Amino acid sequence: MVDAEKIIKMAPKAMQTMLNSVYNYNMRFLLSETEEKLLDKILFAMARIDRRYFYPEDEAYEDTALPIGYGQTISQPSTVARMLILADLKKGDNVLEVGTGSGWNAALISYLVFPGNIISVDRIYKLIESAQKNVSALRSHLKQKHPHDVDKIDKLNMYAENVFEKGKAWKKKYDKIIVTAGIEPGKESQIKKLAQNLLKRKGILVCPYTSGPMLVYKKNGILREYTTKEEYFFVPLLNQKVE
Repeated sequence: MVDAEKIIKMAPKAMQTMLNSVYNYNMRFLLSETEEKLLDKILFAMARIDRRYFYPEDEAYEDTALPIGYGQTISQPSTVARMLILADLKKGDNVLEVGTGSGWNAALISYLVFPGNIISVDRIYKLIESAQKNVSALRSHLKQKHPHDVDKIDKLNMYAENVFEKGKAWKKKYDKIIVTAGIEPGKESQIKKLAQNLLKRKGILVCPYTSGPMLVYKKNGILREYTTKEEYFFVPLLNQKVE
């Protein structure tokens, strides 16, 4: 794997400022060589999983969250990278994403964990429809420009469902769970139940607050909880309590 500087230089010129911003923001948190290598892989994935296929506007390469309708956003690239590093994504991981949105984050995860599988769910059916179209457009682009990478987004499945109602997402357990919308303080128990029920041993769940840090659960015998020191702003997670 080439290092971050080379990845950024090889990326399309319009994308380079965004990738530099992602790199500089996340380097302040990295404590290990493993995390730095994962950041390199994330930068490479962002160069391949072109954000303009998920937000076809002039602002597509801005390092900021952008509206996609229905009160939802395509997340800020720097924050996306931070969450993927906290999740410690690895090749072969099976991942559940809660909150498909534009589909960009789901496609990034699929690329990074291939040959692992990813299930992404969203309560808003129209967003699932749009995300599927976005991924299809990206797939056509990859077939032309990077045909060897097309299969890396073929194990991505997106469903319109509420994860708290025990639908398709509950039919298996996962190495990693990433929640892309925020919870309010005092609602941690709902996310904790997802971690308890759906994480495999040594699994990790990452979930933000609407305003505050990232909440992380790690499952290894017992379920451990911790939060990051830095804080973020996220649209609220549409949820119902797990029975």
